[in-house]
Amino acid sequence: MSKSKGAGKGGGGRFQGRWMSLQVKVVVGLLIVVLAPLGASAYLIDQIGKITANFAASDAAARDRSMTRALAAYRELFEIKKQLNVEVAARLATLPAIVHAAPGADLQPVLASEGRAASLTVRAADGSVIASAARALPADAEVRPLEQPLPGGAVLEVGFVKPVALLDEHQALAESLHTAQTVARVRSALPSGIRFGFLALVGGAAVAAIFLGVIAAGRVTRRIEALVDVARAVSRGEAEARARLRGGDEMAELGGAFDTMLDDLGRQRGQIEYLQRIGAWQDVARRLAHEIKNPLTPIQLAVQQCVSSYQGDDPRFRRLLTDAGEIVEEEIAGLRRLVDTFRTLGQLPKVEAAAIELATVVTDVGHDPQIGDRLVVRAPDSPVQVRADKLLLKRVLANLIENGLHAGQEAGRRGQVTVTWTADPARGVAVIHVDDEGKGVAADARERIFEPYVTTKATGTGLGLAISKKIALEHGGELDVAAAPAPTGGARFVLTVPLA
Repeated sequence: MSKSKGAGKGGGGRFQGRWMSLQVKVVVGLLIVVLAPLGASAYLIDQIGKITANFAASDAAARDRSMTRALAAYRELFEIKKQLNVEVAARLATLPAIVHAAPGADLQPVLASEGRAASLTVRAADGSVIASAARALPADAEVRPLEQPLPGGAVLEVGFVKPVALLDEHQALAESLHTAQTVARVRSALPSGIRFGFLALVGGAAVAAIFLGVIAAGRVTRRIEALVDVARAVSRGEAEARARLRGGDEMAELGGAFDTMLDDLGRQRGQIEYLQRIGAWQDVARRLAHEIKNPLTPIQLAVQQCVSSYQGDDPRFRRLLTDAGEIVEEEIAGLRRLVDTFRTLGQLPKVEAAAIELATVVTDVGHDPQIGDRLVVRAPDSPVQVRADKLLLKRVLANLIENGLHAGQEAGRRGQVTVTWTADPARGVAVIHVDDEGKGVAADARERIFEPYVTTKATGTGLGLAISKKIALEHGGELDVAAAPAPTGGARFVLTVPLA
């Protein structure tokens, strides 16, 4: 953080008003967002716990009383049933059919007359069965025997159906009563436990959220500080500074867009600086053309008059005078060509762009007799239409092709030039390649070759490429020299023009 603050002092007063970093603000915001609901939840859960405990206690007390009475009723019912079964068994033990039962006697009529009994068995004193009878019962029915003594040591076993369902209901009721009594006993401790568990859970989540928030805030703020540092570096004049944020998130995308913007700004700044330099050269060229052109005609007339007015018969002097006149005429012609070049640089027409077929422009340039059959045109399968000034675009292509012819001839070759082009819809431009057979352009000369009066040819003023680049920039395009050699072995000039 100290680094960014120090940079802020050098980057301008607009960065000095920051008294709290974004990371601290994010952490404080997370604390407020997390702890405020936590405090409210602690208060509400305490109140809810008390209310719930009171309701639970009241309900448990009410159910305790009801279930206690019901449980007592069940027990009373069981005792009545047991007493009734004892009375039934005692009464059956007095029946003559039971008391005087012979071995194998039929006790079914006796069993049929007593609806409560499920089975009857008369056993001798030694335990052997004398007679028996039983009803048909469900498979899951349970029979509980009740013994009743008979005269002579015999025993009557009367089987009664066990009330399983009633016993289960009694057991369930007893368990419910136990639960209600437990709730009533712990009604004050239960809400505290729930409150503690809830607060522990929410508090743990809050700590985790704050921890993750601190990490996320640190990651975001570090990237933002990197962007701020790059912006300050660029404002200090460090044009090559870039953020270069890594990752696949939005901040990395923002950093990439920021770097792309800086690349575009650097490119545009270079173009503006180049156009400013060319503008200065244009002003100088206009002044030089005016200053040089004015005395040329008087000088030429004066020399011609001197040569023609000599009436002497000295052949040596006449020959000397004639040679001097020819030299002056030749140099004046050279100066006139230089003045024409200056005038061309100083009086470039404004771009009047229109939709034109690129193939048509290249074909028109190829009609120049100086180019002849040394121009090789490789057009794409589909026509490419650009938005450009046809006259100025022909001038650019003519300059590039002429330079390519001269470069190839100076390299001892035929001087063939190859022109190819393709459309690049993603960038919205047509890309034109002009390849020659020369020696190429050295890396140290690649930056200076488009400056006025800088040339690698043995002849020439060095204005052709400067004029061509200015025209390309005024079209919204670009003109550069490729770093790699052309397929033809020489230099490759790359011209871009906006698509129509």
